[in-house]
Amino acid sequence: MRWMFALFVVIASALTSVCGAGFQVNTRTTYKQSVPAIAMDADSNFVVVWRSYRHDGDSGGIFGKRFDPNCSPVGTEFQINTTTSGDQTEPAIAMDQMGNFVVAWHGPGVSEEDVFARRFDANAEPLSQEFRVNSFTDNRQRFPKVAVSRTGAFVVVWESEKPDAEDYVWAAAGQLYNANGTAIGNEFQPGQIPDCRYPDVATDAHGNFVVVWMHDTSKNAIMAKLYDADSTPRTDPFKVSSVGFGSITRPSVATDSSGNFVVTWDGHHQWASLDDIHARWYKFDGTAMDEQFLVNTTLGRAQQRPRIAMTSQGEFAIVWHSQSGVEDNGKDVFAQRYNASCTPVGYEAQLNRYTADDQKYAAVAIAPTAKFVAVWQSDGQDGSDYGIFATSSARTCPADFSDDGFVNFLDYCVLAEEWRTNGDSLTADLIADNIIDPRDLAEFCRCWLTPCQNCGEPQ
Repeated sequence: MRWMFALFVVIASALTSVCGAGFQVNTRTTYKQSVPAIAMDADSNFVVVWRSYRHDGDSGGIFGKRFDPNCSPVGTEFQINTTTSGDQTEPAIAMDQMGNFVVAWHGPGVSEEDVFARRFDANAEPLSQEFRVNSFTDNRQRFPKVAVSRTGAFVVVWESEKPDAEDYVWAAAGQLYNANGTAIGNEFQPGQIPDCRYPDVATDAHGNFVVVWMHDTSKNAIMAKLYDADSTPRTDPFKVSSVGFGSITRPSVATDSSGNFVVTWDGHHQWASLDDIHARWYKFDGTAMDEQFLVNTTLGRAQQRPRIAMTSQGEFAIVWHSQSGVEDNGKDVFAQRYNASCTPVGYEAQLNRYTADDQKYAAVAIAPTAKFVAVWQSDGQDGSDYGIFATSSARTCPADFSDDGFVNFLDYCVLAEEWRTNGDSLTADLIADNIIDPRDLAEFCRCWLTPCQNCGEPQ
């Protein structure tokens, strides 16, 4: 047996490069690359966008990069914003089935900050110049999100600082556009109450859409409102969260082709330092399918900034960042997949292999096959401040180290190599005891003999 194990180790060393490694998105590594967003078309081609500090000649610009379904770069980095004065930041992106996409961000505006957008075709050729989205231009308009329907029509939502008596309050705002980028109707306001923060939006196959936001009070709440494809409200605002929380969160929403949707957010009923990731599942008409549920299985430290993506059939993935729990209190990126019945597929998985400092602000896009691509900003990994990194993962069980949807010999190679070196990166620590030993081998064998989609959390 010793010679066989040694042979496995040799093969493992040769195959390590293909065993589940992530990839770097940004080419330019000078200064900081941050706050990434991602969108994917029906053929699993995808585009990542991010803020690149001092890349456009001033404080910050919005840049993007295309990738094919194998995560290979298509072309080079390209600049999205054309106005370069001041700081352009907080990009959002949405894509139709053919690969045409819209990017939105906020930057210096008429008064303080405004929301801008620009349209591109599937080859990243501009279909428009950048244009201002908001028609109300006083004060600050910021943190946009965008959704695109199958027809190419799109909706942009953002938070808007509005006058209210003797003070200013935050309101959620939105604007609908047709496929040619022409505004339909006027700017609308989903919440008729003050203190509406961080809206997000998602559309179904028919262009109907749902807007969610955080109602910012001493005990916060997640709210939602449904709209027809022409932006006519289908419901009044309704409360999504059933447990109050005090922390500030940015909710995220995704829909399937029928308009069924899932909302996710972070919060804790007492302490922000103990935030968990919550979610709730709804039918297309706004009927809750269940109470809010807990996404993360790791407890006792802050889990924050969830983002969600959903297939047309209703399968979805949620990504977020979590405090690592080690002395320097860095952050790592996690994911949890669900099937179309809102049942977890496997259990939460850490996506980043590089663990120094912070890995945070994750975003996710999902293919029709339910294979997803997650992207995040990573501190120091590209050699200069933050860079943008990603992984393509079909992992449905913990022993699928190579992220190909199967537990097989390639995964055994990872286990063998980590058992031999027993270094700091314990990917194969399947029973979470900080060592690779025969107990991990036993758990690996259990997963090998179990269909991957049924491989749950080890006992």
